[in-house]
Amino acid sequence: MKNKYDAIIIGAGIGGLTCGCYLAKAGLKVLIMEQHWKPGGCCTSFERNGFNFDVGVHYLGSLREEGALYKVLEDLGLLDKIKFITTDTTDRIITPDKTVFIRRDKNKTKQELIANFPNEKNNINRFFDFILKNDFFSIISKTKKMSFKKLLDSFLKDYKLKAILSILLGNIGLPPSKASALASIILYKEYIFDGGYYPCGGAQVLPNILASRFKEYGGDLLLSKRVVKIVVKDNKIVGVKSENDEMFFSKVVISNADATLTFDTLLDCRTREKDLLRKLKLSPSAFIIYLGIQTELKNVPKHYTTWFFSTYNIEKCYSENLNLLKEPDPEYMLCTFSSLVDSSLAPKGKNSIRIFLGANFANKSLWESGKDVVYHKVIEKTDYLIPGIKRNIEISEIATPYTFYKYTSNAKGAIYGWAATVDQIDKNIFSSETTFKNLYLTGHWVTKGVGQSSVSLVALGGRNTAKLILRKKLL
Repeated sequence: MKNKYDAIIIGAGIGGLTCGCYLAKAGLKVLIMEQHWKPGGCCTSFERNGFNFDVGVHYLGSLREEGALYKVLEDLGLLDKIKFITTDTTDRIITPDKTVFIRRDKNKTKQELIANFPNEKNNINRFFDFILKNDFFSIISKTKKMSFKKLLDSFLKDYKLKAILSILLGNIGLPPSKASALASIILYKEYIFDGGYYPCGGAQVLPNILASRFKEYGGDLLLSKRVVKIVVKDNKIVGVKSENDEMFFSKVVISNADATLTFDTLLDCRTREKDLLRKLKLSPSAFIIYLGIQTELKNVPKHYTTWFFSTYNIEKCYSENLNLLKEPDPEYMLCTFSSLVDSSLAPKGKNSIRIFLGANFANKSLWESGKDVVYHKVIEKTDYLIPGIKRNIEISEIATPYTFYKYTSNAKGAIYGWAATVDQIDKNIFSSETTFKNLYLTGHWVTKGVGQSSVSLVALGGRNTAKLILRKKLL
């Protein structure tokens, strides 16, 4: 039969690519179908006039020897296929009266915090000891039903210190009162305290090497090929249909696509998952400005990300400031400086900068009419943070929540999957297994109690989905 496969994967994000590599490595005939013309999902890059910009990734984490991404790359024989650049400082946090640096060495980060808050020394040590302990089951039992705010309150007293530690929750898009303590701890363990690994050449390098390995294992990758239907016959998945009505048959289908798209649009039937969609909350989207600067950033230290906050009210920043179209003068933003770490990402003597803010979806027409107002307000704040930026802009690109919806098909442009709130992190809420015995999920829409913030953990999820399918001997 033409177009017949053992497994078809919808979506060439990191989860889909990783899952496909493991299945193809096991000898299965696997097809990955991707709507975009390049693989990677939010872990992609693009180029404008010699400036290279990462779409969503700041840097990668979990690459220590026992780390999730290290294990995936080791399994797939890719450790020597990608070079990672590291620098001592990963993040710079600027608040109204303090500047704090996050280091790759977690002990240096701890000392940095103690230097800024000497009265909290013992509490900081206790906090670090708790979130870094190896007995993860005890962490789960103590924090599963706790918010990150409540966790911080149980260890620390200084509100400025708690605010600074909460700022990094921007990586999961939630304020401390809503963010799961468990998801936040894993964010710290696997990304903040084991982070700062930047792929030489930009974020696109990672999906490219996964796609190449997938093909070397015998897999087929079809780009610019949108799936419009998961075909069901006699209550069993039999394959998928593309937008030109071409059929592809398979024993198993794995969706790395948005869960709402999967169960509301691609599947034309009532399922448990379809009912669940109405109850779950999405993570926020983003408003991002990509700037090509025609000068060197001489007064900016070598690091990846600056978090700039004009207030210590982090709750207000991460909750109210999502409505950028109504309040276009944000009280926070983060800037990434990948070309400071990898000079190949910008022309000589120039730099690429990305300015990121959390944002709600609204709709296409509202963003088209309102994005320029937000852009100019953000540029003014950036010029205050880094004097001279405004007059040295060579090129600029804007991505709104609608942009993320367009290129990923994620509902409302959500960039972290489901919101990592206390009531939405249980692994049984949205698991890899579905109502259909031969339909599986992977990617950041699968809840594993870890939040959906990390490329590394999404890659691990792809590996776990493949292992589950192989263990069940469905193919």
